[in-house]
Amino acid sequence: MTRFPNPDSGFQTPTEQAAYWFALLLDGSETEEDRRAFASWIEKDPRNMTAFNEVERLWSGSSSLHLAANNKVGRRAFLGGTVVAGILATGWGVQRYHPTADFRTATGERRELTLPGGMRALLASGTTMSLVSGQGLAGVELHEGEVWFDHSKGNRDFFVAASGARSWSRGGSFDVARYDDQTTVTVEQGSVAVKLADQARLVSGGQAVTYHHGKMGAVHDVNIANALAWRDGRLVFVGDKLGDVARILERWQSGKIIVIGDHVASRKVTMSVDLDRTRDVLPTLAGALSLKIDQFTDYLTVIRAA
Repeated sequence: MTRFPNPDSGFQTPTEQAAYWFALLLDGSETEEDRRAFASWIEKDPRNMTAFNEVERLWSGSSSLHLAANNKVGRRAFLGGTVVAGILATGWGVQRYHPTADFRTATGERRELTLPGGMRALLASGTTMSLVSGQGLAGVELHEGEVWFDHSKGNRDFFVAASGARSWSRGGSFDVARYDDQTTVTVEQGSVAVKLADQARLVSGGQAVTYHHGKMGAVHDVNIANALAWRDGRLVFVGDKLGDVARILERWQSGKIIVIGDHVASRKVTMSVDLDRTRDVLPTLAGALSLKIDQFTDYLTVIRAA
């Protein structure tokens, strides 16, 4: 039976299917039936062929691979390379660019700074943020990433704008994380009023709220030490799904991590990660969860069942 991914397997997009074929063809485990299925996939939709033609054009200028037309390894490397180029072309692992941002951090970087008015801020990896002021109000706009704010010494109200909402603080400490237009406000001390259109939530110490696409969820309790452990150089996961763990790890290192299969992505992970050694995590998980980890350049890691 062919192992070609179908929608019921959780591979619903061409990108996910391409990642599957990438891993299969590169490690040489494909069968003759797999090869026929791969050819069928290419012919099935004109967009697939167009995508491969485009990534071939993008990859043709690369000198990182020495291709041999009659060499099986070269063929696999070329196929894998085209998928990598396609993935990079879609923007995976590329931080959104905000030319007007006043503050920014690179991937893997943390940066502490003092904002006007004396407020302390700690920026997480891949963060872009701008100052906002006017009519006696002071605040920032978080374009992407995560920032922890210490407003304990602030002498006036302060707000953080993100994804169309504003989070107002009158003192204390809190964290705002915005990724893929989903924003989470976590309050360590004090309280923060989060306002989105006609929706409003008051979030107190030890609580958080998340909003996405104009809809705000309920306020819920969180473990502050775990949720904000990144400030101390750690990531803490307690019973988190592997798919969620992969997305968080991506924020702290370059490249894309793809988890193939819903049954793999739903596996639970409990561990503490040193932010200076994030690339050591996946090999450890491979042994603990019986996974196969394929590292294809610094830009793509594929996780699948062993």
